[in-house]
Order: sequence, then structure tokens, then C-alpha cells
Amino acid sequence: MDTFRTHPDFFPATERCARGLVGMYRGHRLLNRILNDRGRVVFGLFALYLDATPDENGVGLTVTRIATLCQETNVCSRGRAKAMVMLMRWAGYLDIGGETGPNRRQRPLVPTPRLLQEQINRWRQLCGALAMLHPPAEDVLARIEDPVFARTLVREIGSRFHAGVRLLHYAPQASVFAERDAGILIAMSLLISGAEGDAFPPEQPVPVPVAALARQFFVSRAHVLKLMREAEQEGLIARTPSPTGSVHLLEPLRSGMVAFFAAMFSVLADAGDAALVAAGEAPSFPASAGGQVFAPRDQTAHP
Repeated sequence: MDTFRTHPDFFPATERCARGLVGMYRGHRLLNRILNDRGRVVFGLFALYLDATPDENGVGLTVTRIATLCQETNVCSRGRAKAMVMLMRWAGYLDIGGETGPNRRQRPLVPTPRLLQEQINRWRQLCGALAMLHPPAEDVLARIEDPVFARTLVREIGSRFHAGVRLLHYAPQASVFAERDAGILIAMSLLISGAEGDAFPPEQPVPVPVAALARQFFVSRAHVLKLMREAEQEGLIARTPSPTGSVHLLEPLRSGMVAFFAAMFSVLADAGDAALVAAGEAPSFPASAGGQVFAPRDQTAHP
């Protein structure tokens, strides 16, 4: 992580990543309702991960397996996991597969190409930015449309989250935003709203167009306003005397989001390098430039 944060292109890469992710979700109602916040993003990854890592009976993704994994990793309750399965089936992200298991009685769930493509779209934004800091990400980017390589990458990333990696462990200041629908995307929107000539993250006041943010990410204006109030109470932002509404991003938020991106880049670099090795292609560097960010599983930590 420290290697990435001291890289001369770290802030341009971070800004590129933030703009790409915000743009990916802008105006996309279904994505914003299903795969935007922390829990939903991890849930989608876990669905792909379990499909790519069958159990001893050859059974991949099932309601029971994903509910158990979500509970074990403290991503969400078993009840919410089951509700998410129903929602993702309705939205066309999951389907029912053929019978498997020792008695051929289990009907696993199967991620649809739509779910995998949404994950690939996220990888494109992340790897495109990461390649500015870590050249092997270009090799990952070139291969992610290969279904075999994509499953390998899913296993590598998923296993790290399963083992206890939590981005918010390295960026607890971002938890106020991460725990709310569209919260991280709203935080990223603030990061990329600096005036021309300002630093990144912005040091000068940035506008908070409440109505526009609500429309952009399909949440209510009240939701955005409540999020801003909570962020202010936590010392993350400070309102400025402006008739149009603007805020200062205070140091805890600025440093927290920097750490969030550094951790995200580090996890992806480490997993991508491992996926390239598994595919028989040695990465350009002998080890991830960002270093490992693994942490032992802590059920009390932020998921």
C-alpha cells in the first residue's frame, strides 16, 4: 500500500478510477439498486466466487452457501443474503442451474453472463487505473474477457475477502459513506468535484448538488442530506456559507478515501498477479508493487 501511495501517479490513478466508477453507475437504475453499496458489491463477488469454487460434492453457488459465507464474513445477515438472492434472480443476475450433488437433488444457482459482465466492467475501470501504478494490471486487463481467466481472478479476489481482507480496515473514516446506499459513490463524486486547478482530493470547497446526486444514484434527496449531516457530525466535512451549498472535505475524509483506494489497488494487484501466475503467465514484477494487505478475519471489524 505504501508503495502505491508514494507513486508519483497515485493521485492521477485514483482520480481516474473514481471518475470511471462514478460514470459506470451514473443513470443506471438497476445497478444502483442492486450492486452499488459495499454489501451488494461484495455479495455479487461472492456469488461468482462460490460458483467458481465448488464444495467437496461439486456444488457451487447455493442459497445456503452464500448465506453462510455472508454471515461468516459479516457482510450481511442470512436473511438479507436470501433476500438478495431473490432480488438478483428477479433482476437477471442469477439463474437456476441443473441438479448436482451426490444424489443429484441439489439445484445450484448460476451467475448469468450479465453478472459476470458487470464485474468485468468494474475490473476494467480498476485495472485501467491500476496499470498506471502496476504494469501487470495491463496483462490482467487484456485477459479478463477470457472466461477461464475471469474465474481464476474471481477465485483469487474472493479468497482474499473470505480470508478476512476488509478495505475499511485500512480506511475506517470511509465507513460512514460505505454503510449507506450509494454512499461510496457519493463520496467519490465529491472527490472529483474540485474546481480547475485544485488538488486531488480537493482542498477547496466542493458543491453538493443534492437533487442531482439523488437523481444520479437513484436515492432520495432526504437520503443524501442525511448522509451529509452524518458526515459533518463525524468531522468528515464542514459546510461553507454558500447559497448554492458546498462543503470542505476535511482531512479525515480525504486521507480515508486515499487509504481506501490504496487498499483496493493493493488487493487487486495481489490477486491479479496470482491469477496471472495460475494462468502460466508470470507478471512483469516478481511481487505486487503495493504489497499484501491481508488481515486475519476479525468478526468485529468492518466487513
